Amino acid sequence: MGRPAILVAVLSSALLCAPLAYAQRTGTRVGPSPAQIPEGAGASKEDRSRVAMYRYAECAVDNSRARVELYLQTFPGSEAAHKSANKLAVDDCLSVGEMRFSETLFRSGVYDVLYRRKFQKDGPVDFSAVPAIDYTLGSDVKAYGDTQSRIALRQIADCTVRKAPQESRTLILSMVASNAEGAAFTQIVPSMGGCVFEGSKLTFSKSVLRGVIGEALYRLSVGESQPTVAAKD
Repeated sequence: MGRPAILVAVLSSALLCAPLAYAQRTGTRVGPSPAQIPEGAGASKEDRSRVAMYRYAECAVDNSRARVELYLQTFPGSEAAHKSANKLAVDDCLSVGEMRFSETLFRSGVYDVLYRRKFQKDGPVDFSAVPAIDYTLGSDVKAYGDTQSRIALRQIADCTVRKAPQESRTLILSMVASNAEGAAFTQIVPSMGGCVFEGSKLTFSKSVLRGVIGEALYRLSVGESQPTVAAKD
């Protein structure tokens, strides 16, 4: 049987065909460090955007943790998700000027930050006892793009994390757009082979792959960390 093709390349337009959230910094702030667009001739426009979004997500989690948790209860790419993300697009998390970002990248950054906050020092690497996660939950809403693609990507990510937990952890703990991240992608992509239907072909970017791996890793880690309730006689 042939091996499914996995291509980490251009982001599917279906995952980004949605309104963008805006935020503009004004005045003086006190609190978490604001996001800044990284400088440097060597960084691509995409990587600079990814780094800035990660820093913005850090600030949003530190500044509005409760609202971030509510945001994550919305289905990815849905109208509700975009409305919730827009509410988090606050001045306090920007350094100067204006920042424009996609909900997809923001969600990815939030899961990265939450994983680091909770599991950086000691994260589980065995998810065999964690019940299946229903990634279709909440998908029966108005959404931008193909909801089935979003569900399928998360199911593939869940399978990959369960198969390669340490490689997944290494990826999410690597810095965005770093050499370590590039090496981590190389290690984790082969593990995705058995998680894709035979003959399927997926094309997506590093930001999307990291985003769904980060979401699955965080949710599985939280599930594994939940106390076990003994059954009553």
